[in-house]
Amino acid sequence: MSYAVVSVHSPKPEHRQAVIDSMSRYSSVARSQPGLMWTGIVDDDSGRLVGIAVWDSLDSAAAARSALMSEVGDDPFTTWDEQPIDSLRGTVL
Repeated sequence: MSYAVVSVHSPKPEHRQAVIDSMSRYSSVARSQPGLMWTGIVDDDSGRLVGIAVWDSLDSAAAARSALMSEVGDDPFTTWDEQPIDSLRGTVL
């Protein structure tokens, strides 16, 4: 089974591109980590942006966390997003 990390952002209109850029940087770093199966950004035209990373295991996702957070961990999401990031993590059935 695989492991998914999903982050739902609700960017303020004036910060939408900054959130997209941050999510793109996250995806770029994720693609260099062992165990990543797929990553991308979904824009469903609702104003929300959904970042998805699918890993071959929870261990792979956990091992990548440090590299990912050093890329985006200091980004000011509390300023950029209208509400806190909704994060979902779990096994893909």
